[in-house]
Amino acid sequence: MGITLITGAAGFIGSHLTEALAKSGRQVRALVQHDSRHLEFVKTLGVEIVYGDLLDKASLAPALEGVDEIYHLAAAVRPSGWFYSRNGLFKELDKVNHEGTRNLAEAARGKVKLFLYFSSIASAGVRPLMDETCEALPETEYGWSKYNGEKYLLGLQKSEGFPVKVVRPGSVFGARHLSMALLFKFFRFSFFPFFGPGNNTVPFSYVENLVDAVLLVAEKAPAGEVYFVTEDPVSMRAFFTGMAEAGGRRLSAFYVPLWLIYPGFVLKEAVERLFFMRFFPLRMDVRLDSVRVASGDWVCSNAKIKALGWKPRVSLKEALARTGRWYVENGLA
Repeated sequence: MGITLITGAAGFIGSHLTEALAKSGRQVRALVQHDSRHLEFVKTLGVEIVYGDLLDKASLAPALEGVDEIYHLAAAVRPSGWFYSRNGLFKELDKVNHEGTRNLAEAARGKVKLFLYFSSIASAGVRPLMDETCEALPETEYGWSKYNGEKYLLGLQKSEGFPVKVVRPGSVFGARHLSMALLFKFFRFSFFPFFGPGNNTVPFSYVENLVDAVLLVAEKAPAGEVYFVTEDPVSMRAFFTGMAEAGGRRLSAFYVPLWLIYPGFVLKEAVERLFFMRFFPLRMDVRLDSVRVASGDWVCSNAKIKALGWKPRVSLKEALARTGRWYVENGLA
């Protein structure tokens, strides 16, 4: 067996996948950057560490030596700044998520037997009920950039049999997700800013269940297939109430009425159009469409991945408990 390469190995999801693959007995090589969030943790796993960048083709050749499997997680997810030109954010994300993916695939052509691409539900768009046969209708710059990566890889599979398989995780949660620490700052005040009453459903994925699904896809799925990987539907309020309780907090029933916040978003977008720019406070994509997504139903069918043999090993209640416990133990809750 050759080497298994994991890009983005020291990110939140990547660190969990790297841990699982290392425990499976594979010879694992982790492609990381020097400022990766969980680099010190990954170093404890006994895997080979190499430094590189998807946009630096010269760094990819040595990373691929002896590799026959690639799990490609490395991606740009959030804005790196607060202000952009109208198309600036898309160009930034697409450069990594599309062009960087293309660089990696081209370096791997004819060399690997598996290229497992981590896409996102954002690449499919936002609708009350979707499965893998639905036309992709991305609504965000990030979604478009991930869809462009998918489109390139699946085209390569059709034209020359490139061994790609695609997973689209939901909103992933679990231990080591440092960005979610912000939630607990709200929880300390028994509050979370729901847009509307929070009864809408959102597709969540617990990271350990996601890793199980990914390994199943790698082993059993045909090349060229796409899989949503999400838990069964759960409301926003039920999810965040459970998360707060797991961290020893309790949420009130208060929520932000939609009519109260719409004028501010309308004004923000009017100013952006006037100055041909986009503003991302706290590096977050806050706009009218964001409110619609956060307050509407978003359901991705998991029937296809379940038909492959996947069943969430960790229940939602236990997943929330494990996640909340990790935040408490690490002083983040």
